[in-house]
Amino acid sequence: MASLASLRLTDFRSYDRLDLDLSPGPVVLFGANGAGKTNLMEAVSLLSPGRGLRGAGIDALARVEDGRTAPAWGINAALSDTTHISVGQLPDSPRRRIVRINRTNATAAQLADLLTVQWLTPAQDRLFTGPESDRRRFVDRLALAFDPSHGVASLRYEKARAERNRLLSDGVSDASWYDALEADMAACGAAIAKTRVDTVERMREAIAERDASAFPQAGIEIEGTVEDLLADGVYRDDAEVDFRERLAETRPIDRRAGRSLTGPHRTTIKVTHPGKAMDAVLCSTGEQKALLIGLILAHARAQVTRSPVLLLDEVAAHLDATRRAALSEELIDLGLQVFMTGTDRSLFTDFGDRAQWFEVADGRVEAVDPSAQ
Repeated sequence: MASLASLRLTDFRSYDRLDLDLSPGPVVLFGANGAGKTNLMEAVSLLSPGRGLRGAGIDALARVEDGRTAPAWGINAALSDTTHISVGQLPDSPRRRIVRINRTNATAAQLADLLTVQWLTPAQDRLFTGPESDRRRFVDRLALAFDPSHGVASLRYEKARAERNRLLSDGVSDASWYDALEADMAACGAAIAKTRVDTVERMREAIAERDASAFPQAGIEIEGTVEDLLADGVYRDDAEVDFRERLAETRPIDRRAGRSLTGPHRTTIKVTHPGKAMDAVLCSTGEQKALLIGLILAHARAQVTRSPVLLLDEVAAHLDATRRAALSEELIDLGLQVFMTGTDRSLFTDFGDRAQWFEVADGRVEAVDPSAQ
C-alpha cells in the first residue's frame, strides 16, 4: 500500500486551508495544547472507514469562526502511488459523507482496500478499565485492516439485532417475524466472529515474533458464543447454523429480557501481561500504556506489507526516556508512515533527522529543521 504524499484540508476544524507535503516515514507534530495537532490527525483518520479517531459526526467537523459554521469541509490526499482520495461534505448534503477515489465516487470498503489507518489516542488509555464494548470496538478496528468487509458485516448485524430487539420488547411471538432477522444476524455474526478470531490469531503471531523490548508482549484472548466455536475448529458455515438455531431457542429468554442476550455483541476480549502473570486491568497505568503500545506495534507488524499509516496522539507524554527511545527505534524499524503529536518537541529527539518535523500553532503548520533548537 501507499503512504500519504500530500494533504489538503479545507474548512476542517481549526483549518481554513492547509497544504502539506509529506515524507513516507515518521512525521512529528509538536505545539501547545489546542494548536490543532489532533485536528490534523483526525483528518488523516477520516481517510479510512468510520467516524475517525474522535468518533465525531459529519456535521461537527466544519470550521467555526465568529460563531459561523463553514458550509462544508473537505480532506484531499495524494498517495505516493499517485492515487487521489477526497473525503468531505457537500453543502446540499450536510449529513452525507462523500468519498471519491481519483474523482470517482467510492465506498468505504473501497477506501479500506486502498489505505489502512490505525490510531492510538489518550482516550484509549482507559481501554482495559472501561466497558467491554470499548475492547470490542478496538479489536473490530484492528480487524478492518485484514478484512475491509468487516465494517459492513458489523453494520448489518447491528441493524438486524436492533429490529429483533424491537420485536422482543414488544412481546411479538410470531416466529415468521424472527426467522429472517435471525438468519441475517447469524450470517453477519459468523462473518464478524471469523474475522475477529483470525485477527486475534494474527496478533498473537506478530506478538510472538517481536523481540523483547520496553513494551510487553501482551497476551490476548477472545471469548464469545460464535468465536468459541470457530476457535475450536468449527467451520464458519456450521457456526452460522449453530448461532441461528441458538437465537431461535433463546427467544423466550430474550423476550423476557427485551433484548438479544447472545451473539458477537456480547463477546469479551481479555488482555494480560504474561511477564507479570496479571490481567491488564490490574496493571499500573504505565504498564497498561506499554501493553497498548505493544499491541499497536504488533498489529502494524502483522500487516506491514500493506504499509499502514499510524496515528499516535500524545503517545510519548507518559513514557520515560527508555521507552521513548525504544518506541522511536521500533517505529523506524517498521518503515511505516507514522504521525506523532506532542506538546514538547524534546519528546521526539530520538528521531532526529530520521523524521519530518512540523510545528503547529494557531491553525498553522510549519516545517522545521530537527537540528534547530
